[in-house]
Amino acid sequence: MYGLVGGNKQLRGGAVFMAFFVLFTLASLAVPVPLFPGNIVSTWFSLPSTNYVSLFSAITNGVTYGLVVWLVFVLATRKLDESGVADYKTKKGHNQRNNKRRAIKH
Repeated sequence: MYGLVGGNKQLRGGAVFMAFFVLFTLASLAVPVPLFPGNIVSTWFSLPSTNYVSLFSAITNGVTYGLVVWLVFVLATRKLDESGVADYKTKKGHNQRNNKRRAIKH
């Protein structure tokens, strides 16, 4: 059962990465403003000024910002799992069982 829960979290993390990768890649292609790190990476590799430089820059931006958002998502999910969210669910289930007992006694 634990493997299924962990797999679901990995699936959500992959979906978050893919969504933001596509978002930032398309935004980098659509907006003519050079964004970091895509514009720096193309100058590091001394790429000639062609149409492929903007595509390379957009993919670099998509990977970079997709990884940043994915990392924030993973850390926030772990923090929420470690905090009282799991405890709240167990307390809620425990309180519901107590309410059922009271209902039976009346």
